[in-house]
Amino acid sequence: MTWCFSEENFIVKIIVTTVFAVFLLSSSSFAGLKPNDTAPIFSLRDSAGNEFSLSDFIGAKSKENINGIVLSFFASWCIPCRNELPIVNSLSDELQGKGVKIVIVGVREGFASINALLVDLKVDKLTALSDQDGKVSELYQIRFLPVTFFIGGNGKVKHVIYGEIGSAQALRDSADKLLH
Repeated sequence: MTWCFSEENFIVKIIVTTVFAVFLLSSSSFAGLKPNDTAPIFSLRDSAGNEFSLSDFIGAKSKENINGIVLSFFASWCIPCRNELPIVNSLSDELQGKGVKIVIVGVREGFASINALLVDLKVDKLTALSDQDGKVSELYQIRFLPVTFFIGGNGKVKHVIYGEIGSAQALRDSADKLLH
């Protein structure tokens, strides 16, 4: 067998590689939910054993009067998650003042790991939930971490950040989409 490296074969390989790379790096390959999709409703317990139900905060049956939810999925082993959690924590009071609640969900981890991480990072203002069995992350079609959903009071996804939130301003700008 002889290998023929013609210019046509080389161009076809570049095109196929480029299309594959674009697919892998496109935001739609990171998470199945996109802006304007309805956020799946779920219930999980926090570290104190209290039940958090998303339906209490969004949609027609909302018991709370808020503008939206910032829902961030993370794991203790995830370096970008560890980088962004202090940023998210630092804006908790500011966003709460605008009617935006921040909720973080530990994916496939129990509260021992989650609480140890939060203490280590001095993150103390966020509602932390454990999705130990991964059912909620499956509902949200999480394919990598971190990913943060900005869910309006109407229950629709307004914005998604795939990967690490790089700055407080990036979080503010995204949360502002919940106010309009």
